Amino acid sequence: MPRNFEERSIDGDGVHVRNRSISDYAPEFMAVPKQRQHAVSTSGPPPGVDPSGAGLQREEYRGAQRGIPPGVSKPDSPSVNEHVHNRSHEDEPASKRPRVEVYTAKSIGTGNPRGYESLRQLGQGTFSKVFLAVRLVVDKKESVDYRKESTNMAGVRARSRRLVAVKVVEPGPAGGADADRIEVSLKREVELMKLIQHPSIVHLKAFGTDSNGRALLVMNYCPGGDLFEVASNQTEVLTAPLIRRIFAELVSAVRYLHQKYIVHRDIKLENVLLNIPIPVHRDVPDWQTLDRAVVTLTDLGLSRAIPQPPESPLLETRCGSEDYAAPEILMGQPYDGRQTDAWALGVLLYALMEGRLPFDALPGIRGDPAVLKARTPHRIARCEWGWVRYGDEDNEWDPEKGKELEGAQKCVEGLLKRNTRRTPLTEIRDWPWVKDGIQIDGGLRWVEEENL
Repeated sequence: MPRNFEERSIDGDGVHVRNRSISDYAPEFMAVPKQRQHAVSTSGPPPGVDPSGAGLQREEYRGAQRGIPPGVSKPDSPSVNEHVHNRSHEDEPASKRPRVEVYTAKSIGTGNPRGYESLRQLGQGTFSKVFLAVRLVVDKKESVDYRKESTNMAGVRARSRRLVAVKVVEPGPAGGADADRIEVSLKREVELMKLIQHPSIVHLKAFGTDSNGRALLVMNYCPGGDLFEVASNQTEVLTAPLIRRIFAELVSAVRYLHQKYIVHRDIKLENVLLNIPIPVHRDVPDWQTLDRAVVTLTDLGLSRAIPQPPESPLLETRCGSEDYAAPEILMGQPYDGRQTDAWALGVLLYALMEGRLPFDALPGIRGDPAVLKARTPHRIARCEWGWVRYGDEDNEWDPEKGKELEGAQKCVEGLLKRNTRRTPLTEIRDWPWVKDGIQIDGGLRWVEEENL
């Protein structure tokens, strides 16, 4: 399966590949007809051609709106069993380990310095790297100067294996990026993360800078990988009860952000991480009563605070991922970020159900695959989509095929509409399929029982 999503255009010089980003997309003038909720398929594709782009394709990192040039992939989430198979000497005595890097950052909760020993790199972006690390705990009998990065951390030991993810952001222009825009984006991300305390949203544990001017963001580590990987290669895990639980948690998380007048603006499969490794999923008897958070909504790099009433909440910056972008964004209209977040949740839920994105060309439509893919923005603008796995021959919902997911069908069909008809999350949250998706007295428990 391709790991990167590309848009190809053909001219006299051949085929050119570029990042497909809504920051690049300028919609041509179009008369948008009356909304059609379902597209109509034709007689069938040419032999041997699958124009639907069956299956999901991971998008490339969207950085243009942050002042970052295209072409470098976003750090992938760790593979499902990576923490088991690639231990990188973490169980060896300290004297036998290779030289490792130790990061120092201040706890968000207490303001006290903490040390984190790098175990291995998880991924690399245009201007940052992400490392798996273990928190180091100081032995009370000895003291350690955390300000000296050259220290061998004598007197420091790992206790209770507190694994974290450390995002290391390089200073200055990275690959041609605008340093000021990176700094502004980073500052905004950190300030928003400091305001957030929700079991299903990424948690900023500590923040700091080192002697080289690199910013250090210490966050919770999610060993289950991201939802894209699961929806692409582990579909047997996505049972109806688990899909329901995941969506209920995400609605709760996004509603929490909106209540704080924060909009995410980049909700997609790649930005939702699983807190539980895939093999463990088979041992969960009842997803609705599991008391710990199952997913973590991450990557607040495009998030922003919106004005509170009576000021207008409308935004104008086009950002995020094209396949999850609402029609009003693609058509260059001012938009309410709460409504576009709701739309993106509808796209994500559809993808979990169908194993494909809703606005990819439907199977059976004739045409050049590259042209059909390039017309995705137009299908989004017209709200043209249909059911495939759970659909009949006309791509309408089949009640028999989808009898276990009727509540999910109602959510998708309520969300993937033009903004004037889109069901708000405040209403979606109270629908029984969502409301009863989590049945826990006292609310969700944090995955980590750590005193911050």
